[in-house]
Amino acid sequence: MRLHPTLVLATVALAASAQAQTVYRCGSSYSQQPCPGGQPVAASDARAPADAARATGHAAADMKRAEAMEKARLAQEKNAPRAIIIGPQTPAVADAKPAKDGKKAKAGKLEQFTAVAPGAKKPARKKSKKTT
Repeated sequence: MRLHPTLVLATVALAASAQAQTVYRCGSSYSQQPCPGGQPVAASDARAPADAARATGHAAADMKRAEAMEKARLAQEKNAPRAIIIGPQTPAVADAKPAKDGKKAKAGKLEQFTAVAPGAKKPARKKSKKTT
C-alpha cells in the first residue's frame, strides 16, 4: 500500500487546523459529554505541524518496510522445502544378532524375554527327544 503525497499533505493540514475540543473530567475518567460535577478541560495537540508531518513520514516509511518484509516472507515460504520425514517407513525388526549363548539368532525374529525374580534360579528347560 503506497501513500500518495496529496493524502499525506491533506492529513497534515487537517491535523494542523484541528481546534481544541472540550473534554470533561469526571472523577478519574475523561469524557466528551458533560457529567454531573465534571470540570471542562481544554484538550489540544501541542505538537507543531512540522512534528506531525515528520510523524506521518515515519509512518509511511514503516509501512513500506512492513510491505517489503511481508513480500520477502511470502517468497521464502513459497520456496521453502517441503517437510521431510526421517525414519523407517516400516516397523523395525531385530537384525540377526548373536544370542547370549553364542548362537546366532534367526533374522527377522525378536529375542524373547522372560522376567525372573532376583536371586531365583532359572527354570530348567525340558529337552524334546527327536525320533528319527
